Amino acid sequence: MSTQETAPTLYLEVNGTKFAHRLIGSQNPVCVASPPLLLLNHFRSNIDLWDPLLVNALASNRLVITYDYSGVGHSTGEVKLSVADFASDTVAFLTSLLPTLPGTPTAVDILGFSIGGYITQQITLDAPHLVRKLVLSGTGPSGSAGDVAHRRPMAEVQSAIMSDPPNGSAILDAFFPSFTTREAGIGEAWFGRVLAGRAAVAGKEGEPEFVSFTSGPGLENFTRALLSWDADLRPYAFLQTIRKPALVTAGSNDLIVSTVNSLELARNIPGAHFVMFPGSGHGHLFQYAEFYAEQVDRFLKGEYPTAP
Repeated sequence: MSTQETAPTLYLEVNGTKFAHRLIGSQNPVCVASPPLLLLNHFRSNIDLWDPLLVNALASNRLVITYDYSGVGHSTGEVKLSVADFASDTVAFLTSLLPTLPGTPTAVDILGFSIGGYITQQITLDAPHLVRKLVLSGTGPSGSAGDVAHRRPMAEVQSAIMSDPPNGSAILDAFFPSFTTREAGIGEAWFGRVLAGRAAVAGKEGEPEFVSFTSGPGLENFTRALLSWDADLRPYAFLQTIRKPALVTAGSNDLIVSTVNSLELARNIPGAHFVMFPGSGHGHLFQYAEFYAEQVDRFLKGEYPTAP
């Protein structure tokens, strides 16, 4: 079984952009019987920065696809200026990739974290035929800059996650606030796993060097896409048209995407499940990596109750 640490970096050219991606997990008949799980990462992040503990747990029963947005990580092109354009790219990528995979799947399950959750919502609205189930973590609906019941992060938190060059300690504080987790070293343990994940293969035998958080002009574009989503009420207005099983997860005190925004998201997707992880923030899926992966697995297998 390929893992976050060992999976080769692959490239698929679509509309002039080479999208970097990795296929993680087993491709035996049992795993192929389930739709692949596409992971869409957070603001500034890329396929090198996924937590191996989480990704490998998710890939124990299915094929997992990790993917770099245009201009991010190992993909070519420029970072897009809107969530809609991120989603359009991902739809084109999936349309080209799926026929090449074992079992020729026609749809995927998607796990979107943070801005990845915004992109997941847009994909589901624009191309519902490509989506079977969706998991939305540490994310919320569009329009938090409008007159709806959403909360934006404090300016200090926004500055911490947008600083250029990236401020590692500030990012850890935003993801794992110590006054919420009440346990030292959680963020450091996560970041240590991330940094060690590709260390054995990066820059060797054709593998690209490790890439850290997006900076420079790419960060500016990322930020514009994020703020444009905040100002756009249209995706929020159409959430109730989503007819896909959805699991929304949040930390009990998320400083980046407020926990109440995640609850608002779940309330507006018909039949969505909402799971809040105690004593955690934006990084709840890493803090509780194995338990979180177990819940995702149960949901994707249909073990969660179905709403009437």
